[in-house]
Amino acid sequence: MSFTNSYVAEAPDVVSDADLYGPDPYDVNFIYSIPTELSSSKVHLVPFIPRLHIDAFLDGVRKKDSMFQYIPLAMEGPDDFLRFVESIMRRDVRNILFAIIDTTRPDLTRPTLGGSVAGAIGLAYTSSTALTTEVGPVIVLPDFQRTHVGSHAVGLILRWALELPSTSPPGLGMRRVVWTTGPTNASSNGLAIRMGFKYEGLIRWACTIHQVEGYPKEGGKPPREGDPMPGLPGRDSNLYAQCWDDWEGGGRELVEHAFARV
Repeated sequence: MSFTNSYVAEAPDVVSDADLYGPDPYDVNFIYSIPTELSSSKVHLVPFIPRLHIDAFLDGVRKKDSMFQYIPLAMEGPDDFLRFVESIMRRDVRNILFAIIDTTRPDLTRPTLGGSVAGAIGLAYTSSTALTTEVGPVIVLPDFQRTHVGSHAVGLILRWALELPSTSPPGLGMRRVVWTTGPTNASSNGLAIRMGFKYEGLIRWACTIHQVEGYPKEGGKPPREGDPMPGLPGRDSNLYAQCWDDWEGGGRELVEHAFARV
């Protein structure tokens, strides 16, 4: 019995310097419509548009050398984050990235933003057939860590993802929302639990880690001899999920409690 394999690898989707800021006008390129109002009393989420948000975002990143230590991508400079936004978050229709705006802190140099850029949060691997999605990345800038920003941003994403389209404000009606994070990332693991995610197990060898000199990365396990990617260590991930029945069985109340906290 004979067989063939006609697969031909697609050429890499290269992001040139001219592409770093995306098209103008900006096309978020997401499989669902984007709500016009994604806000709590202290935080507003808007699509991350590099021309509007990258300068403020990078100003916050520069205050902490290890800002990207838990992200398994190469992020040694501003262009790397822009390439991540364009190639991973915008060009893949399953993904959407939002800028987190802290409306309690005005940015006097950028008043049109309606507050200060406090980080970025997104949804990834969104499936309109399986009704599943994953929260990520979740990046809270150093000046806004250990404040209301993380819980409000995650709460807004959860409410949008898990509420039904018939509710007000309408949601996406997802059945399952996933959260993955490195086992030693205490702040990410703690935030997931506080926001109602349930631990489901350890994903072994979940991803490769792109190490960059001068920018330490979390952990990393050496691959076996002969590995096709010998220069890239691997990382395990903790797997959490919040499903629609978790949301209706108490998750919604956890989010509302987070929104109500002073």
